[in-house]
Formats: sequence, C-alpha cells, structure tokens
Amino acid sequence: MSPGAIAETMGAKNGNIDVILAKQGKVDKLQLRRRVEFRQATQTDAKMDLLRKKYKPVNDTGAKTKANGMHKVIAGEEQSSESNGLLDRSGFRRPAHSLFPAERLTTGWKTVRPIGPGLNNLGNTCFLNSVLQCLTYTPPLAEYMLARVHSDSCRAGDNCMLCKFEAHVGRALSKRESASISPKSIVGRLKMVAKHMRIGRQEDAHEFLRLLVDAFQRSLLTGIDSKIDRRIQETTLTHHIFGGYLQSQVSCSRCGYDSNTFDPLLDVSLDISGSTIAKGLRSFTRPE
Repeated sequence: MSPGAIAETMGAKNGNIDVILAKQGKVDKLQLRRRVEFRQATQTDAKMDLLRKKYKPVNDTGAKTKANGMHKVIAGEEQSSESNGLLDRSGFRRPAHSLFPAERLTTGWKTVRPIGPGLNNLGNTCFLNSVLQCLTYTPPLAEYMLARVHSDSCRAGDNCMLCKFEAHVGRALSKRESASISPKSIVGRLKMVAKHMRIGRQEDAHEFLRLLVDAFQRSLLTGIDSKIDRRIQETTLTHHIFGGYLQSQVSCSRCGYDSNTFDPLLDVSLDISGSTIAKGLRSFTRPE
C-alpha cells in the first residue's frame, strides 16, 4: 500500500472522511460543511401516535407479558393510559373527555307522534327522500333535533347540514304539516354532501346516507382543533348514535397473547341475502 493510501486510511479511522472525499472530488466542500441539526419536535405526529396506539411490539423489552390470559403490564404510553383509567383490559383506549354527553340522548320517542308528511320528488330525488325519511324517524336523532339545541350553538353557519336537517325534522314532525313537503334546503345543498352528486340524477341511497352522516360529523367538529385526539373526535352526537368500533383480535397459538386493534366505524356492511341481520352479524364476526 502506498504512503498516501495509508495516510488516507488513517485519516478515515480518525474521522477525517470528509477531507478524503473532498480531495477525491466526490463531494462538494460546501456540502460537507452542512450538518444535519436535530431539534426537539414542538408538535406531535398524529400518524405516528395512531400507529403506536394501534400496534403493540411483540418483543418489546419494556413490556412484561404473562400468557394464559393473566394480567399484562404494557410499558410506555399505554401504561400511562392504564394508570389514568383510560385503557381497559382489552386494550381499548377511552377518550379523556367527551364532546357530547351521551346521557342527553333518548333511545326511544318521548311522546307518541303521528306519521308525518311525505316528501315531494324534486327530480330523481327519491334516493335522498328515502334517506331523510329514515333519519327523521330515528328516535335519538329526531328527539334531539326537535329540541333545537344544535342550531342554538352551531359554529358552522349557513353551511351546516345538521342545521338544515334539524329544520327539516321540525317541519316533518310538526302537527301543522299534513300534506307532502319539499326538502329544498337539503336538495339545493347536495354539493355540500358530495361534490360528485348532481341534482336531477339518480344516486345511490346508501352512499348518500354515509356521506350525509359524514357531513353531520364535519359540522359538529367545526371550530374544534383538527389535531385533537381522534378518540375525542369520536364522541360527537353522530358517533353516539351511529358509531362504534370494529375490534380485530389476533391470538398467538404458542404464548396465548392476544393483540387487539380497534377501528372506528359509522356503518357495517352485512351480507343478509336470504338470511337475517342477526345471522349476518354472526357471519361477519366469525373467527377465521
């Protein structure tokens, strides 16, 4: 080996690799002067936090796990949640607080009400009318709409679909209405529910229902920090009535450890052809 090569090798071992690369012309000298500086993050990474809460490391040295269904002590953030009473035995993390108290909802009708009026077809709006009729006669939602509590504290203004629906329910279930009515305020704002839907064109009722419920959720979250914990976002009026969680569990056949994940949902698609809803649910939740 030549003396120059030996010197370069010794320089590399002494940490002068930048000088060697610069001499060889492989890296710009100005580029070598730039150093990557790491700073403490001022904001949390929502996606990373979600992954930490969703998955548990199998070989985490900070976690002590006992098999055969015995108590599991999980280190880190989940242990903190458990100490605060937010983590239950299955690993589900409850919200720190709720945006809407579920106690304000009723599961049935407060009073017996007569059947309201029908809805006029405003040009292939039968898909929209059928959804409005179903939601109008959903007791927890209808009773809360009749109380007109939402419109008194709404932060979304004239673009709030929940306010428009509240007015529709009040009119549909009013004793003054006996003939058919036209839901013009909702039909005229179809673009606010789904940009791809067109007035006068037949659309899918189930798709419109899901998008309308999503529009309700957006209205309820207006004015609330978008970075708020997802569990807290799932405590609105919409989630209390329509929402739930899909629990997926993977069990280890060797150690008996159960890994659970919880995904929020606002509807469940079931195959009930030639069957009942109960059988469809049993088939949907059957272990694989």
